[in-house]
Amino acid sequence: MKTKSSLLKIIVGCAGLGSAYLLASPAISRKCKNQNSQKCNHQNCDIAAKTPGTLLAIEEQSTDLFPHAAQRFLITYRSRGIHSEPIVVSGFVLLPQGKPPRGGWPVLAWAHGTTGVADTCAPSGDYVGGPVHAYQELASKPLDAWLAQGYAVVATDYQGLGTPGKHPYMNAQSQLHTVVDSVRALHFLKPYHFNRKWYVMGHSQGGAAALMVAAHGQKDAPELKLRGALVVAPGGYQYEGIAQYAASHPQIEKSVVAFLPIVLLGAEAADPSLNIMNLLSPEMAQIVNYARNHGLSELQADVKEAPQTVFKTDADLNPLIEYSKKQSIENMIPTVPVMIIQGNKDQIVDYQGTHAYYQLMCTKQKPIAFKTVEGADHHGSLRQSQFMVEDFINSVEQGKFMSTCETN
Repeated sequence: MKTKSSLLKIIVGCAGLGSAYLLASPAISRKCKNQNSQKCNHQNCDIAAKTPGTLLAIEEQSTDLFPHAAQRFLITYRSRGIHSEPIVVSGFVLLPQGKPPRGGWPVLAWAHGTTGVADTCAPSGDYVGGPVHAYQELASKPLDAWLAQGYAVVATDYQGLGTPGKHPYMNAQSQLHTVVDSVRALHFLKPYHFNRKWYVMGHSQGGAAALMVAAHGQKDAPELKLRGALVVAPGGYQYEGIAQYAASHPQIEKSVVAFLPIVLLGAEAADPSLNIMNLLSPEMAQIVNYARNHGLSELQADVKEAPQTVFKTDADLNPLIEYSKKQSIENMIPTVPVMIIQGNKDQIVDYQGTHAYYQLMCTKQKPIAFKTVEGADHHGSLRQSQFMVEDFINSVEQGKFMSTCETN
């Protein structure tokens, strides 16, 4: 989805301007955006002085893939990183057709699944033939279902995908901040009008992000009204198990090889003291270095076999394991209605692990429902989720959301 250079390009002024005012400005540089350069810091705007969610730049894009979208925008906004430090994050916005209803369009925040840690993995920069295009085609169907229901959609790229800094893959705090602040950024998009009522939906990596938002989103953004979370095949149950599996098996499964470098690089991005490269075998180190500049789809296609060993024999994995435990979804206790959609033939996110999380939340008497998609793999559950959007919205809005804890 390459940006149409002839379309409107506008940017928030750096000095002396109220955050609600947008002025004509030169185009956002895609080359700069994808080079992770400090020069991309929006003409050296002092983002620390701006409130979380402040819209920094916007550029109109094509609405291809989204039949119910009237407009699509590439945005960058001020958000918060792992330690609440000020950061710049990119994403995209989809506006539904027709005029906003009285009170403004309600909002859906989309949290995408694993694409990688390289800047080319940012979904906002997707284009036909690009490394995330196949996934974007898949994700477009449920997002278009929200548009059809009259919801505006805002989709974060997360921290460090296409913007300065590294991507702390699966870091719970970072994902919470970037999703919540994307919704705040939408409310800066004038002259459009948005309701403070919002939902979150996520798949895989984004499923974990959506659960973190369901647990802490209302407290993090009390000025907004979080209504519920639609969670598809969430990764992150007993997240430390990935490193433990790689350490305990002499040769890991090939299907794990593409994901493991993303897991390791994400952990080091969040905590540089982990020194991941010092832990790895020479063979695994080569794959990890390849992952720095290539996406998940490229890793899946280009890595032909698993290394004989992942870690050095004397590697101390305790810091990595302890860090990973803190990101596990079982730490995330929802405060709003949650519906989990999970395929029982998923080979990437284990059905039993997702169901165990659900059962744990049932013991805590949380408002949660579990929907098994028979015969569906990791992508199949996302494909089927488009047909559940309307019923989920209606059940929450009409006060009829029902937990399935007594029947599952």
